[in-house]
Amino acid sequence: MAVAQSTVVTGRWQRWTWAEERWPRSVGARWLLRIGLALPFAGLALFASARGFDARAAGLPALLPAGTLACCLATGALLAALAERLIRWEVPVRIAVPLLVPAMAFAGSADLTGILTVAFLALALEAFVQFAVAGQTEGAFRAGLLLAGAVLCSPVAVGYAVALGLVAPFVAAERGRAEPATWAVVAFPALATLAGWAFLDWRVTDLGFDPAVAPAFGGALLAVAHAPLYVAVAVLFAVRRPRALAGYLVPVLGVSLGLPASPVTAYLLLTVVALVAVPRSPSRRLATFLGAVALAQWALALSWPPGSAAYDDWLRVVWGL
Repeated sequence: MAVAQSTVVTGRWQRWTWAEERWPRSVGARWLLRIGLALPFAGLALFASARGFDARAAGLPALLPAGTLACCLATGALLAALAERLIRWEVPVRIAVPLLVPAMAFAGSADLTGILTVAFLALALEAFVQFAVAGQTEGAFRAGLLLAGAVLCSPVAVGYAVALGLVAPFVAAERGRAEPATWAVVAFPALATLAGWAFLDWRVTDLGFDPAVAPAFGGALLAVAHAPLYVAVAVLFAVRRPRALAGYLVPVLGVSLGLPASPVTAYLLLTVVALVAVPRSPSRRLATFLGAVALAQWALALSWPPGSAAYDDWLRVVWGL
């Protein structure tokens, strides 16, 4: 007896779900992709080490063994996840061209804290958009767990969890349906992680717990100016899905409060958030527009690169610039 195959009908603004096929399909192929994407960064890290550059991490990542190797693997995993989403959503991969800049080479090979922060926060915001746009409650659960991971990289990331937790009930109420306590689902894992870290820092004084917030409103404006693709996707949300805009704009609030402090990390965060928030199967006109904005951002990042003390030191030591 023939069994009809199930189909998954996914709206343009719905996020990727577990019911869809993964890309690549096999687990082994996905790991090969991650390792393959990590190898160039590993080679660059070895070259930088030979030139005398000492990569340093902060927060919990500083306690990880083989920090440089972990940084490269985290970068490979982030880029593979981004590639999977773009391909599964039928979004032109050329839109990711703003990542082909020296700032990405630095963060992906020498800034473990920065790349992990970008990965956790970007994927958490993507999961929250999944909850806000597609009405998938599991998106709120995933966002909460990913935000807890971000707190391990930087305690100030709890600000993202609080902001998204405050927005979540209004998003749920707008849909007019019963939802669990989404504010707690989103915020509690990060708050619990922060409390646990504070306790460990009290008992073990070398964890580098520093929850101080340094307002940087000028830094937020500078970060947005470096990321026109982020602005373009924000306008798209404002016109078509305004209820998700509150969660999408949280990174700007975080940057204005001092997280992330590095302009390089801020550039990568806003860029990756924009890429994971692009609607699936965009029309040809929209894909052409976003591709043009992405190319303009790439040219802008090369002519007016974001800077930080560590990044400038990396350029000086490794490349003599």
